[in-house]
Amino acid sequence: MRRATSGSHSAPSTALVASLSLGAAMAGGAALAPGFAQELAPNATPTIPVPEVAVTGAAPANQLQVPTGVSRLPSTVQDSPQTINVVPQEILQQQNATTLEQALRNVPGITSTIGEGGGGVSGDQFRIRGFAAQNDINVDGLRDYGSYTRDAFTFEDVQVLKGAGGFAFGSSSVGGAININSKSPTLENRYLGTITGGMGPFIRGTLDLNQRINETMAVRLNVMGQSSNLVDRQDQTTDRWGVAPSIALGLGTPTTLTVEYLHYRDRSTIDGGTPVITPFTGVGRPVPEYGLNRSLFFGVKNDIDDVNVDRVTARLSHRFTNWLTVTNDFRATWVDRHTALTPLSCGTSQVTLTLFNASCSGQFLNGGNPLVNPGGPGPYSQQSFGIQNVTTAVARFNTGPLRHELVGGVDIFHEDVDRTGYPYAQTRPSFLLRNPSTQSTYLPLGAANNQRSTDATSLGLFLNERLWLLPTLSIYGGFRWTDYDLDYKAGTPGQALTTNVSLSRNFWDPRAGVIWEPTPSQTYYFSYSTSSTPPGTYFTTIPSQATASSTAFEPERNTNYEVGAKISLFEQRLGLTAALFRSEKNNALAQDPNNVGTFIQTADRQRIQGFEIGATGRITPEWNVLASYSYLNSETTSSLTPVNVGKRVQFVPDNAATLWTTYDIARDTPYNATVGLGVVWRGPVYLNQANTAEAPSNFSLDALVQHRINENLTLRVNGYNLTDRTNYAGLFGNRVVVAAGRTVLVSVAAEF
Repeated sequence: MRRATSGSHSAPSTALVASLSLGAAMAGGAALAPGFAQELAPNATPTIPVPEVAVTGAAPANQLQVPTGVSRLPSTVQDSPQTINVVPQEILQQQNATTLEQALRNVPGITSTIGEGGGGVSGDQFRIRGFAAQNDINVDGLRDYGSYTRDAFTFEDVQVLKGAGGFAFGSSSVGGAININSKSPTLENRYLGTITGGMGPFIRGTLDLNQRINETMAVRLNVMGQSSNLVDRQDQTTDRWGVAPSIALGLGTPTTLTVEYLHYRDRSTIDGGTPVITPFTGVGRPVPEYGLNRSLFFGVKNDIDDVNVDRVTARLSHRFTNWLTVTNDFRATWVDRHTALTPLSCGTSQVTLTLFNASCSGQFLNGGNPLVNPGGPGPYSQQSFGIQNVTTAVARFNTGPLRHELVGGVDIFHEDVDRTGYPYAQTRPSFLLRNPSTQSTYLPLGAANNQRSTDATSLGLFLNERLWLLPTLSIYGGFRWTDYDLDYKAGTPGQALTTNVSLSRNFWDPRAGVIWEPTPSQTYYFSYSTSSTPPGTYFTTIPSQATASSTAFEPERNTNYEVGAKISLFEQRLGLTAALFRSEKNNALAQDPNNVGTFIQTADRQRIQGFEIGATGRITPEWNVLASYSYLNSETTSSLTPVNVGKRVQFVPDNAATLWTTYDIARDTPYNATVGLGVVWRGPVYLNQANTAEAPSNFSLDALVQHRINENLTLRVNGYNLTDRTNYAGLFGNRVVVAAGRTVLVSVAAEF
């Protein structure tokens, strides 16, 4: 059996799971046992490893050896024919990562974006290999509904599965999907508490308590509280807390069940960004690049995101026979959100001196008159409910000399979002760009003046066959068929609805590939995968898509080709990866150039191709490394706007690299220390399709010094952005969010 630390993500057969039938029961599933990569004699009876029991031991540093945590992908990372970046628990702890965004700093090729307040897309907004992943954040293989900033206190590890993933994750999943594996109960008593304090000011405390009840049952409780400000950023406050109890039944038996509940409250300032200006001819850049104080906040006191999340997850796994295992995953999520955001609006054309002086650029360079009302939508209240149930069967069997792995199942989800918007009762204050002293201003609200409601339902049927032609050579092919229905309504409260759109789409997403495994530690593959984004996917966040013509739109089509290699060295301690890929998006929706505010179906195409290399694990028993580099060559290959053809795709860096490495000094002695070094670097990115605005490159140098005082206490000091560089954490077309300056945090962890 695989040995796992009490904090490690349970292997699929021990994963916490539960059952549901839509209406009364609640169900869930986990990835199946990852050990099916072993060779079988041609006529041997295939076997499924017995369910694993979590015991004390060392989790694999080589993340190629861990399972995916997704029931539809019942393999280890090494056996999976796609690039999968894993950020393990050990590194999350060493870096003191507190959010999903901080965890993803370890993965190249991901950029963070910000959105309009009217779109409701503040919170976690990522692009993977240049493509939006707004609907592609999953927890334990299930959709995590809602747009909010996710805290890391329940994370066991974070995985990014790159490439079009329609088979496993359904609609969207263009550049890939993010899957968070949760901390689950194990059969070992363990009690861990951590308190962190430092610059900002910053204070945070977490508890992780695991209790074994009997030989097959355990409970776990994770608790978090945080109050903090960002270094060198005015009025950027965060107050959040969360609690997540879970229970697991049947650990180490053919039937395992887990139920987890999460309550999470986050009240944080929303930063609408600092403006991008063009004081001279050429490419626009953020105003700190021209000397403006990077700490300035261009919002008002209303700019708060107040989020409450309640989530129930249940996962059930049952091994019927030695060759057949069925899992059922269920989730229900409620997100209640009250939000206001002030996106800065700037002047446009600078054809004359008068227009120039009235623009953002003029304000900065000349002092000028105050900007007219910064603009942007008013606050809103939004209630979301999402439910999903995935049933997956994995059958492993032989037919004569041929070996098979057959994965099939049903994926059903429903989501509804109701939103009410409010105007400000008075005009937002205007201000000088160099002195936006409006943070203390609180604007009263008027009566509700707009509402919108979205109901989306999807039924997905998926099937995949992997066939071993030789003990070392296999091919696979599969598909997902999706039936997607959406109703969108919008109008003024108390009046007849002015927008009422309904649509239904059916589409197929195939996948295929070849896998060659000459030895258990080598995997070479070619994969072809697809995904589809049906019209209406973003109706709630992009309401202008909701027009009469929308019902005629076809799904956007996304295709990924990838060839890669995964090799484990040094007795499986170190994993090396390399991949060449090409992603294409066509049949896209775009703004109608002749009718601003509406969308049309176009033949626009975007192509992103490149390569990625990485290393994960221990070079020596004392030296650990997680490193990746990606090169992304992006291009708009066709467009309704001819001048954009041949331009780079917005928000896509040509080059990006991450490194986190630690070395243990005098381990197991009173003089022990762990020292670590981290580098996060991304090249410059264009902020629009015309390539006329740019965010400069980011570079952050991070460090760690850790000392284990005794068997129960550990002292940790983390430094972030030690060069105090001005970096940009969130991107948009005309503004960017400035990241924190140099920060030092000190943590004390007690474990029993």
